[in-house]
Amino acid sequence: MDALYQFGIRFIQALQTFSPALDDLMNGFTFLGRIEFYLVLIPFIYWAVDRRIGFRALLILIYTDFISSSFKLLFHEPRPYWVGDVKALSTETSYGIPSSHASDSLAVGGYLISKVKQNWARWLIGIVVFFVAFSRLYLGVHFPQDMLFGWLIGFTMLWAFSKWEKPVRDWLNTKALAVQIELGFLCSISMVLVGFIIRSIIAGTPDPAEWSSFSTEARNINGFITLGGAVFGTYTGYALMRKYASFSAKGARGLRVARYVVGIIGLLLLYFGLDAAFSAIAADVSTLGYILRYVRYGLATFWATFLAPWIFLKTRLAQPE
Repeated sequence: MDALYQFGIRFIQALQTFSPALDDLMNGFTFLGRIEFYLVLIPFIYWAVDRRIGFRALLILIYTDFISSSFKLLFHEPRPYWVGDVKALSTETSYGIPSSHASDSLAVGGYLISKVKQNWARWLIGIVVFFVAFSRLYLGVHFPQDMLFGWLIGFTMLWAFSKWEKPVRDWLNTKALAVQIELGFLCSISMVLVGFIIRSIIAGTPDPAEWSSFSTEARNINGFITLGGAVFGTYTGYALMRKYASFSAKGARGLRVARYVVGIIGLLLLYFGLDAAFSAIAADVSTLGYILRYVRYGLATFWATFLAPWIFLKTRLAQPE
């Protein structure tokens, strides 16, 4: 493993000979793999392009990030700038392998490529997917093996989704609304429990002293709380939307723009407003902090999948479907 690390460090050092000329560009590509970007992209697809594609893209993102986060915590391996002489052109508090940027962007991007018809759009998405992952090497926050393992997870999730999404969806559609919501809650709690279980598994193996100062926050399970809340809000909101606020994402361009503006304002107010309010109430790494984080992400995805479409219908920004 040391030899692999040394190869990765030399590779990153070679890439960083182009610094600072490419720093802004690579940070820009990295942003396209962050939650803030998905926060504005996926709702746009859901509200203004195709609600089914948007919903499935959100599920792929959540589940792919869950798998990546699980391996990341289980392996608890360092990042390049923690152990080698490379520039930290970006900083992270979580462990290294796999790269969630690589896995998430490939899974979501690959799904979108399968849905778009224009060749230029497919090429554009593919280029973005590649450089989102590549930027993580350049910035010194991932080794090449982190990127490759992330891509493997992304490909695997794409394959699994293409094989199992429809049978699972058809089975869920046979269940009553209350049962669908209960299953969503069980799924979300299971995600949270996985985080606690993995953290307990690795509790007896502390990080090496030479890089432990970088990983002081790497074992918190905020990411699992986030994903648990997000998946519950998504399942609950989508189930309620189909029953009480089934809307069409089609329509005149002006209506689509208006839907997006109204929806994104509400989403950003919830996302950042609740963050500020909840941060004043409790520390992130505390029982109450975990609960508030779960609520925050649950409400954000519930707004996106149900409350915003309900408002669209009431204000005639969207037509029923």
